[in-house]
Amino acid sequence: MPSKERKTSPALEAFKASIPVLLGYITIGFGFGLLAVNAGYPAWFALAMSVFVFAGAAQYIGIGLFAAGASIPEIAIITLVANIRHAVYGLSLIELFAAHPRIRPYLVFALTDETYALISSVNNEKRKDGTFLLLVSAFDQLYWVAGTALGALAGSLIPYRVEGLSFALTAMFIVLGVEQALKLKKLFPFLIAAAATIAAKLLIGDRLTIVVGLAAAIVLTFPFAKRGGGNAQPR
Repeated sequence: MPSKERKTSPALEAFKASIPVLLGYITIGFGFGLLAVNAGYPAWFALAMSVFVFAGAAQYIGIGLFAAGASIPEIAIITLVANIRHAVYGLSLIELFAAHPRIRPYLVFALTDETYALISSVNNEKRKDGTFLLLVSAFDQLYWVAGTALGALAGSLIPYRVEGLSFALTAMFIVLGVEQALKLKKLFPFLIAAAATIAAKLLIGDRLTIVVGLAAAIVLTFPFAKRGGGNAQPR
């Protein structure tokens, strides 16, 4: 009798692919939940942000802006600039997501840096599998929400303020940047982006570092993204 190949369930495949994000999101989500409660917000507020906003860096930035008493226009502009990179992600995945109209709204909503990195790194067969895309996106958000809930709970139980939590997301971005540079074997665009951000910090100061640094990095690295980026087929 011919041997039958045992198929791995889509949920198990998606879970295995998302394990690196699990390790990062539980930790960073924990930091966000703890930071939000540390800043004086109730645990449910932190959890609601992770469920209905799910924006990683923007959530950290948002807590800082709320605490600093930033105006609505300031919050809108900084959030827009901080998340403008998602326009690039979306353009590189527009055809892929268009093939799955029923789940497309959620795929767009749940598209984070790490989910984009996962989708870009899997083989072409999985990239076209709507079930796989949906499950990976849902698992990633689940990890973030779970981390937030644990952090918010811990923050509610700790009787004193915890300092330095806002650096957790920066650390994760550094690790992801190094991993992508090693995988793509294109170090130069990452060095340009880092240099642009450092220059903005030194020349302009804290207030506009994110805006100017991100804008300069996008302009300077665009030629590299245009040549390679999202259309490259991973092995």
